[in-house]
Amino acid sequence: MVWNWIKAWLFKKDAEWVHHSTLKLVKLFACLPFILRWVSGTPSQKKFSSETSLNALKTNCMNLDFQHPLGLAAGFDKNAELLDSAQSLGFAFIEVGTVTPRPQPGNERPRLIRVSQNLALFNRMGFNNDGADVVAERIKKFRTKIALKNLPNTLKIGVNIGKNKDTTAQLAAQDYAMCAEKFAKLADYLVVNVSSPNTPGLRDLQNIKSLEEIFKAVKEATIRQDCSKLPILLKLAPEIDPEQLKDLIEAADSWGVDGYVLTNTWGGKHKGFTGGWSGQPVAEYSLNSLRYARTATQKTIINVGGILTPDEAQARLAAGADLVQIYTGWIYAGPRFPSDIVRFLTQSKS
Repeated sequence: MVWNWIKAWLFKKDAEWVHHSTLKLVKLFACLPFILRWVSGTPSQKKFSSETSLNALKTNCMNLDFQHPLGLAAGFDKNAELLDSAQSLGFAFIEVGTVTPRPQPGNERPRLIRVSQNLALFNRMGFNNDGADVVAERIKKFRTKIALKNLPNTLKIGVNIGKNKDTTAQLAAQDYAMCAEKFAKLADYLVVNVSSPNTPGLRDLQNIKSLEEIFKAVKEATIRQDCSKLPILLKLAPEIDPEQLKDLIEAADSWGVDGYVLTNTWGGKHKGFTGGWSGQPVAEYSLNSLRYARTATQKTIINVGGILTPDEAQARLAAGADLVQIYTGWIYAGPRFPSDIVRFLTQSKS
């Protein structure tokens, strides 16, 4: 009830303003995690570690141990500003980015629009981010603090990487490799994003030849950093038809790709703008992509797109996802949505 009142007020404001204000508020309370846990309904780390029912959600994939299978999707924390707060908000892992080698402002506003009647967000952000150097320094600072304070290092950090808007398709692999070098020693896994509809020509890279070149460049970059075992995943679009998806996955598996993030937003238009739909409009496509992909590979699949209820998160796991991520559902359901999902999954295990 309280969230409905707050949401009614917030939804009268510009969506991107609310987003940045939320980031600032969460960062402000990062040093008071008990407040964030109270707002989000998240158990403390001590309680999570001690309760058998919560322990049942622990997940291992990509040779990584996750406290539970729920994470925050890329796009929300583009610049690694929520690392101190992610677990207090209810997430076992967070995917930072998309990060490009050089900082870029993204597209002109408006570029984030709520479409409440469809439980959707329409975005045309355009990979706005602070650039690889700045984001890498923030992750390094977080890792250093954890080590110095001898805190449990349970939060897993993925870094979603992309190319700069003005980088040609012919030079795209170089951009991905540059990002991989920056994050190889900092990330728990990397995600090669070739599927955003908001960077012109990016989705044209979703072909076997281009993806192989990009993956090999990223892999070589991690090897140069002595991080050859760092998991590398591909994030793909929901529009890819089943046969093409199968072909891409079979090829990528043969190169040594460690998994897939399915899916990005559904490309489309809204009020004359071109961008991507998340939330309810992409739910069926994301689920179908998961089902098709699971028949083609045994590698890790992180499923994201249209998870708007706890039982939908459970359905994605039942359909073959190893991990799930949320974004739009969190916007509509409120701050307790992650803990609601974790509780629901716990009850489903019992």
